Amino acid sequence: MTGHHNDPTYRRNAAIIRQRTRADHAAGRPVWCIGCGRDIAPTQTWDVGHRIDAARGGTHNLDNLGPQHRGENRRAGGRLGAQRTNNTNGTSRASRGLPTW
Repeated sequence: MTGHHNDPTYRRNAAIIRQRTRADHAAGRPVWCIGCGRDIAPTQTWDVGHRIDAARGGTHNLDNLGPQHRGENRRAGGRLGAQRTNNTNGTSRASRGLPTW
């Protein structure tokens, strides 16, 4: 988890999303993934994700958070982390003489 997950607004709203999602699953209502739009089955693992990532200008408000399949959410975070690692001030690793792996 990154530092923005410690933001009080995120923590409060993520708890609300978790509570709502668990209640929907318990009541047999469908829960839709904000990443792919497919159903999240009660037996599947999921995270609270951002529709628009906070690093790209998204907020921690309820309208920007929702349940997301765990693999999708963590892949998106991994891609963002790799992008940050591999780019410094808009220059690629290759342009700085570093390996691109």
